[in-house]
Amino acid sequence: MALTVLAGALAAACGTGNQADDAKGEPAARRCEPVRSTTSGLSEVFPELARLGPVVSAGWCGQAHGSLDTGRVQVPGPSDWVYYGVVRLADGAAAEAWGPWKPAAGPPAGIPTALSSFIPADGQWSSNEAGAYLNRSSATVVLGSVPLRK
Repeated sequence: MALTVLAGALAAACGTGNQADDAKGEPAARRCEPVRSTTSGLSEVFPELARLGPVVSAGWCGQAHGSLDTGRVQVPGPSDWVYYGVVRLADGAAAEAWGPWKPAAGPPAGIPTALSSFIPADGQWSSNEAGAYLNRSSATVVLGSVPLRK
């Protein structure tokens, strides 16, 4: 009994349990949780933010990318975690140091639904070679699909 409860808790914590879609249409194994809104720990996951100046606010989360193998999901290892973040900078001009920036239609596709409320709906978007997207009017930077660096 205790082993069954422990296995269920582990599967739920890793996002590898039930494959059913949630209310937002995301498969359970692809949810990006928990969403963090603190800036502590942010520089460990996104070290490139250090050159952009102070972060005013942030929304970020980790997503486990276990491998689907013959109908079962394996528990992800350390290299199977991918992080997404949306940060608002104190000064949007600081992002120019992380260029060159090229015009973009909008933030990258595939950002988890859990972070959509952090992304401004309008503004001028640009992207750089590092895969970051910048909304100049709100000094918002969107980072997608960044593997954990340890």
